[in-house]
Amino acid sequence: MGKERSEKEKVGGGEHNKRNMFVSCVVMNSCAAELKLVLTALLVLCSIATLFQILPSRFAISASDLRFCISRITTTTTTTTTTTIAPLNSTTTTTTTIAPLNSTTTTIPLTPSPPSPQKDQVADNGVIKRLFNPYGSAAYNFITMGAYRGGHNTFAIIGLASKPLLLYSTPTYQCEWVPESSSASNSTFSTVSYRILPDWGYGRVYTVVVVNCTFSEAVNGENSGGKLFLEASTSGGGDKNLNITDRFEVLNESPGDLNMSVFSSKPKYDYLYCGSPLYGGLSPQRVREWIAYHVRLFGERSHFVIHDAGGVHEEVLEVLKPWMELGYVTLQDVKEQERFDGYYHNQFMVVNDCLHRYKFMAKWMFFFDVDEYIYLPPKNTIKSVLDSLSGYTQFTFEQMPMSSKLCLSADYGRYYRKWGIEKLVYRDVKRGIRRDRKYAIQPRNVFATGVHMSQNFAGKTTYKTEGKIKYFHYHGTIAQRREPCRNLLNVTEINFENVPYVLDTTMRDLAWSVKKFELKMIGPKLQNTRQ
Repeated sequence: MGKERSEKEKVGGGEHNKRNMFVSCVVMNSCAAELKLVLTALLVLCSIATLFQILPSRFAISASDLRFCISRITTTTTTTTTTTIAPLNSTTTTTTTIAPLNSTTTTIPLTPSPPSPQKDQVADNGVIKRLFNPYGSAAYNFITMGAYRGGHNTFAIIGLASKPLLLYSTPTYQCEWVPESSSASNSTFSTVSYRILPDWGYGRVYTVVVVNCTFSEAVNGENSGGKLFLEASTSGGGDKNLNITDRFEVLNESPGDLNMSVFSSKPKYDYLYCGSPLYGGLSPQRVREWIAYHVRLFGERSHFVIHDAGGVHEEVLEVLKPWMELGYVTLQDVKEQERFDGYYHNQFMVVNDCLHRYKFMAKWMFFFDVDEYIYLPPKNTIKSVLDSLSGYTQFTFEQMPMSSKLCLSADYGRYYRKWGIEKLVYRDVKRGIRRDRKYAIQPRNVFATGVHMSQNFAGKTTYKTEGKIKYFHYHGTIAQRREPCRNLLNVTEINFENVPYVLDTTMRDLAWSVKKFELKMIGPKLQNTRQ
């Protein structure tokens, strides 16, 4: 029995040892495979690190390269821009097409590697010829804000271009219409393309350009759709040896979208306000007063286009919302234009875009600021005044400058409850000063416009509007969040800070009617608006 037990233990122990050896082998083989993988990965990483150390510096990846790669991946635009570079007086051209990653067009980097620098040369006669190597670009050739039809065969493109290029060179612009159902070889080029510079030389790095393109016949007359392209050429500006031409899409008309009757039908609005860009910390209360006053003045067939360049903060938006809901106000966010260094928040570009965007939607268009109030003498209406001026494409009206500090002592203790037009009642009467005028136009006859007047229109203009229309200007109050009254007076005339003032309660007398109108139109929702 003992012998049999001993034999069984040997057999059982042998089988157990075999199983242990099998498991150990499996574990060791598995570990060996993982160890090989880890060692291989370490070897590859070390090889890459060593390779980067011996590569030339020009192969280094910079932060700007990474930002460029990321921007190319995240872009959602489908616009394709073609840049053609041709030596002047030569038929040889180089074309670079810039397209988004999701486009079928080949993508070429925006900033290709710079060419190898040319070295100075010594001529046979011993003269050293110095060579110059250009790199980069200081400004964009063209920046579009909008493109609009001006009729059956004419278009306007509004944007910015390099100011030095336009001042010291002769860049050219050409429009091309590509029908929806045709190839590029069957496209139609415009016969007349000319540029208008409406900002009176106020531009900075960029200046405003309105390009007018007129075709010899109606474009898209069958309403089958098509695209408008603009070709902007430097014509040797910036580099007299090169003509750089950028071709890009500015307008896309889908089949069936075009309504030709808009060019001859009665406009939707009688009066439309085009506002300059609003910026800074605007006072909600002053904006509240201004919009209520002018909606009452212009009436039901009026509309106000407000452009936000950073000034329409949350409190100002709350003031505008009730009027937006009633259909009187359109708010456009134009803060993106701050990227491009133009004059005064690109004011001239914004008002010209407004002109052409709403050209056929209004009979009259007004241009003035949100610290200015249009005033009509008693027994006059906006209709009667403008009907008397209907023979003019443009008219201007004079300014009544008001103090932003002087108030009546009779309002002591309650002036904080009064509107600005109620309590600021002293008018500047200093003589011998040229004061800015504001203006209105019949937009269908205007090609480009400015801030204080237009110089590009068909028809007549008049400045003789005294006794018909004028505006009160409360300069410096719109961006002031604290109480404006600094000095309380009980006089009809005063010389304050070397400026003569007289008491003028014209606007004060209208305030009650404006408050009543606001309450009727939108209720008491703005009663607690802060300065």
